Amino acid sequence: MIFAQPLFLWGLLALAIPIAVHLFNFRRHRKVYFSNVDRLEELRTESRRQSTLRRWLVLLLRMLAVAALVLAFARPSIPGKAGVLQSGATVVSVYVDNTFSMENSSASGSQLDQARQKAREVASAYGSSDRFQLLTADLLGDQFQWLSREEFHEALDAVQISPASPHLGEVVARQREFMNHSRARNRHAYIVSDFQAAAADLDRLATDSLVLTTLVPLEAVATDNLYIDTLRLDAPAYFVGGAVSAEVSVRNNGSRDAEKIPLKLVVNGRERAVATLDIPAGTAAKAALRFTLDSAGWFDAHVEISDHPVTFDDRYYFTLQAGQPVCMIEVGTGTPNPHLKRLFTDDPAVHYSFGSLPPDLDSLHFIVLNEPHSLPSGNAQRLADWVEQGGTLTIVPAANADAADLNHLLSLFRAPRLDAWQQGEAKAVSVDQAARLYRNVFSASSDELEMPTVQGRYRMATAQAVSQNIIACPDGNALLSTTSFGSGRIYLFAMPLTAEWTDLVSQALFVPTLYNMALYSQLHLPAAFSLGEHNPVPLRGTYDPSSSPPQLFSANGTFALLPDIRRMGSRSVMVPHGDITLAGHYRLAGEHLAFNYSRLESDLTFLTPREVADRMAGREGYAVVRNAAKPLDRELRARSSGTPLWHWCIVLALLALAIETLIIKLPWRSSR
Repeated sequence: MIFAQPLFLWGLLALAIPIAVHLFNFRRHRKVYFSNVDRLEELRTESRRQSTLRRWLVLLLRMLAVAALVLAFARPSIPGKAGVLQSGATVVSVYVDNTFSMENSSASGSQLDQARQKAREVASAYGSSDRFQLLTADLLGDQFQWLSREEFHEALDAVQISPASPHLGEVVARQREFMNHSRARNRHAYIVSDFQAAAADLDRLATDSLVLTTLVPLEAVATDNLYIDTLRLDAPAYFVGGAVSAEVSVRNNGSRDAEKIPLKLVVNGRERAVATLDIPAGTAAKAALRFTLDSAGWFDAHVEISDHPVTFDDRYYFTLQAGQPVCMIEVGTGTPNPHLKRLFTDDPAVHYSFGSLPPDLDSLHFIVLNEPHSLPSGNAQRLADWVEQGGTLTIVPAANADAADLNHLLSLFRAPRLDAWQQGEAKAVSVDQAARLYRNVFSASSDELEMPTVQGRYRMATAQAVSQNIIACPDGNALLSTTSFGSGRIYLFAMPLTAEWTDLVSQALFVPTLYNMALYSQLHLPAAFSLGEHNPVPLRGTYDPSSSPPQLFSANGTFALLPDIRRMGSRSVMVPHGDITLAGHYRLAGEHLAFNYSRLESDLTFLTPREVADRMAGREGYAVVRNAAKPLDRELRARSSGTPLWHWCIVLALLALAIETLIIKLPWRSSR
């Protein structure tokens, strides 16, 4: 038993009052004269016993009445199963799930309407002086403040469906982080949700003995859904006349097979490709939709299917830019490398040139240092700054040459250094087919790939280097390694790229290796971004955060805002704050961006209240409401505040006084 007002227990000292009164009455004697008491002797003995018993009963009943009244003022209660209510302030955080899955209808309205009602019942279970927080899936900054009960109800009425889809683990962590800044002794959190299986990471919920978290699962029914799951573009660069293949995955999350589902590709408002899919229940099917880039500039595209009643995930938006070739230069002595010149000359995707290092490197994407005899220290620092800003540098050393200048440059990048030159034949044994350089090159990992052979090579000193081997020899030394530096990348060969020293230049592996170095040297940003996430969105342009930011607006002109643009390293990024709520195409200072709804909400399977209770059984600091269909007020009062006993104390006091009156008023007679 616990007491909400324990100071009133000092009132138990009042028990001395009825004791003092009775002791005083015991000392009072009254003489009664009788002429003959012989026959009353036996009756007198029996009456004295009855009188003594009655007085003791009256004393005990009066003490019981006083004690019961004192306890009533102290407000006793039996602790709830989930925790003990302590004296002092109480703060309550309520998370109302407003994700897309909460649009599902039931007999009593949408799931969101039910969630609002349950949140109101939660607030009703607490006092008017308690403070409340209303949290939704948006996790916006203005939600991290304490509200009165009236303000809580007003904020609850304004909750609408949101494209955000956080995991419950993130929600619980944010609730506890906010509540632990409060000095209140009682901290209660509530999760009112349909507990969609994809987002209900219950096994990852951390325990916290200072916060009592109550899960309120709403009854939800699984719904069949057909949706576009992922989209992948196959090309690292896009240019006029080039073909683009969009590999689209469509998933059938239903219990019935889907047959002859049309999948359309729309580019700049025109339908460019169509495919038909048969998708068995519970599986996904893929289709490749191809189109040609017939002009330079930006392309706003989307793929779509038709499915009901869930439609938010029937479209997938993406963008790409064509017509900007890669600007590269081969820097060397004498004549150009014939293999590089043959590969890149007359290629519309690459603007190739040969010569010395120009004074301005900003217009270049890709530089190949081909067998340089010397490299001034000033040029080394210029190259380091250029790579850090996003450039790609490939270094091809000369055979058996003084590598001091190159090693000075490599030390700036923390890349492997060129050690001793080794004459003699060596054959590579591995190629990292999963490397970014070979993305979409190999359809599957192949053990029959022809490995290059060298007639001489440099050993690479990797101490204090941060690098990745792409082509390696049996002794672990790399023939080709890569190192990231800032926003750029460095590729280092261990041998010259000539037929005299390696047969790589005549193998099929040579073309994707060098060609992808060039194509991936341009800034490659995702073709689409997901709504509801707070990750920074990288931008192609560079913007000054101190000046007026460019405006972000939707392609149809119905939405506009001033975004939060910041610098991250050498790049500019846009930090979303939940302001963008509609999927589609957007513009930002000439850049085209595409945003899609998260597919986390597309899998419409849910945990039942019983499953939630079973998975949370025995977890400290958690309680589960098994039947949310009933009003929560009484149950939550019992769980958070315990079962109140003060009214029973009043009943006990009245009952004691009533029995005392009966004992005093009714005559006590002998049975004889």
